[in-house]
Amino acid sequence: MAKNPLLKYSVEVLLGEANPAGEPFFRKTHLYKALFLLHQNLKGQGVDIGLPYCWYLHGPLIEATTFEEQTGTPLAGYLQPDGATAPVRHVHDEGLMNREKQVVLQEVQKILRKYRSGTWWEEGYGDRLVGDAYKLAPFRYQRTFKREYLDYLSSLSGEPQLYDYAYDRISSNTLQYLDTLVKQFPENEMSELLDTYLAWDDTARLFVEIRDPLDTISNRYWEIFCGLLRVRKNENVPEEIVERWERSFAQELPLYDHEFETAHDEALGRLEQDTHNSDIDPIVRRLMAYARDAYIQVHPREL
Repeated sequence: MAKNPLLKYSVEVLLGEANPAGEPFFRKTHLYKALFLLHQNLKGQGVDIGLPYCWYLHGPLIEATTFEEQTGTPLAGYLQPDGATAPVRHVHDEGLMNREKQVVLQEVQKILRKYRSGTWWEEGYGDRLVGDAYKLAPFRYQRTFKREYLDYLSSLSGEPQLYDYAYDRISSNTLQYLDTLVKQFPENEMSELLDTYLAWDDTARLFVEIRDPLDTISNRYWEIFCGLLRVRKNENVPEEIVERWERSFAQELPLYDHEFETAHDEALGRLEQDTHNSDIDPIVRRLMAYARDAYIQVHPREL
């Protein structure tokens, strides 16, 4: 029997209800988000299925090694090669009380009803599922950065010509996002990343000035932010795994710092060249620092 039979039962009931035939519309990301929502909703009812997860790049991520140790089945065993979830031939319920099983089943059905009409998945169900998971994110900063700011940049990436005829609107929107993120940065819990974040923020504002797309450098920053985020925000993950994540973050941080410093210097050089003014460096840097500091004074960070 599995070490955590309730977790194993919960996964298999969810898959049996959501995608009994293993069709391609219910995939790994849907499984992760739905299982996370199930875990959270059941905790509110006093039932803990012990889901091992952390917050990472795309929301709650199941920690695969611990999951396999607890259920006796690798996560990959519930997935098909194309990423769709696999049909569940047998739901393991050994050693569980009927009340536990009933509560889990009812909650699974309740969650799925939000995204389906009968047996048909509603349009946009995947994005809504991710959005509902992000409503439970530990930091508002996460929701703003991932679900708003990065989504906005993604909407621009397919139309580079927008930078030619809609620059004023794009720069205004981008700076509003950057100002909001300065206010929301979780300094108390992510203090190790504060200097890196402010360096990235300075660089991002320079990119706005030189009309360079921000999607690549923003996604790079999101990677290192999530490197620390998974250390800070996880549940039911063994200490030795969290310590390994922490060592990885400490080793990678200087590389990101160097990358942002290089990008900053190159952007500043381009701005200098474009204006044909060798005095632009201290002027721009002072103005950006003043603007950011003034914003922080008027709108203290939400800690």
